Amino acid sequence: MRIASILHRTTLALLLVAGGFDAALAQSGYYQQPGYRDPRAYPPGYYPGKLVQPAQPQQGFSLRRFFGAQEEPPPPARAPVSRPRRSTPPPAAVAKQEKPKVNPSTHVVVFGDALASYARQGLDAHFSDDQDVAVVSKVRSDTNLVRSDPADWPNFIKATLDGGQKTSIAVLMLGTNDRQSIRDVEESVEPLSDRWKELYRQRIDAITGVLKERKIPFVWIGLPPMKNSKISDDLVAMNEIYKESVQRNGGVYVDIWPGFVDEDNRYTDIGPDVDGDPTKLRTNEGVFFTRAGARKVAFFADTEIKRVLGLGSTATATAPAQIAPADGSAAPTIEAAVPPPPDAAAPVALPQKPLVGPVLPLTRQDVAPGGTLVSAPPKLTGDNAYTVQRALRVGIAPSSRPGRADDFRWPNP
Repeated sequence: MRIASILHRTTLALLLVAGGFDAALAQSGYYQQPGYRDPRAYPPGYYPGKLVQPAQPQQGFSLRRFFGAQEEPPPPARAPVSRPRRSTPPPAAVAKQEKPKVNPSTHVVVFGDALASYARQGLDAHFSDDQDVAVVSKVRSDTNLVRSDPADWPNFIKATLDGGQKTSIAVLMLGTNDRQSIRDVEESVEPLSDRWKELYRQRIDAITGVLKERKIPFVWIGLPPMKNSKISDDLVAMNEIYKESVQRNGGVYVDIWPGFVDEDNRYTDIGPDVDGDPTKLRTNEGVFFTRAGARKVAFFADTEIKRVLGLGSTATATAPAQIAPADGSAAPTIEAAVPPPPDAAAPVALPQKPLVGPVLPLTRQDVAPGGTLVSAPPKLTGDNAYTVQRALRVGIAPSSRPGRADDFRWPNP
């Protein structure tokens, strides 16, 4: 019996080596046991009661490969079941659609360099809801007044106006890159020297002179303070040149410096916006503006623009037309229907004060009511005579009374 068991196990091992583990189990009757469900009867990746992913073939040691037996290819992987996803509509666009302005009657043309582009941006936002005002950009960010031809900017403005550009008012902002030497014939003039200021003023006059000649109202926006204190000091002197030239040629100078400094008149990048809320107005390098800063520049300029063009003035109400009666008589007026005001009360006459009073000599003798001179010293009589005589003649002060202010006794009884 023991020998049969050994032979059975040996046969099972040989079958395992030669035909594989599955064949050995099938020959041994393992799959015929009661209650056993053969997994080979189901599709790959499925077992009764659940779905599982099929096992991936391992590239390790194999008995079949060791004895040269041909391995069965792995079953094909079952495609994963994809469930339909619920489609969601794309989010609605929240960007504000700007309506094109059709035939605006007012054209604000902005000339200038890099800083002028921020002024134009602020004016665009400021007049975005006003369909009657159009902001036109004529900005050249890479130009200045000191390195280019002195006639460059005047010729550019003339070409713009002659090219058919409608201009109700011109807004200028220049000077960001002008802290450089000016070439005067064969000499290089140092920035902010007296000669430099004279040459620079001539170039500003050439620009403002073109607008004055064309009779176009213009607003010149001054430069703001910078983060570098040395640059800010130079810009103060340049703003004085702009202001003098602009006002001399009939323009309006807008000083935006107070809107970008603190209480000590020093540069600050944070301050109140157009709504009064504290926010960041300048960019990190301390030269340009944020969107809120650009709106604030436009707020300063808008006040003068509306004043020059008369956009903010209220119309004077006209009196309604009076209808004449049919018989040709004069129409009654409102003044005739209103009773006249009462006569003003006559002012009460006040007694006049004399300019000079009676003369009173300072050395006159006082007299009694009976006319006798009061020249003799008063006679001391009664209980007070002794005390007065001691105090005035002898110099002995009278004794203090208890509770009086001159009672200095100690301890106080």
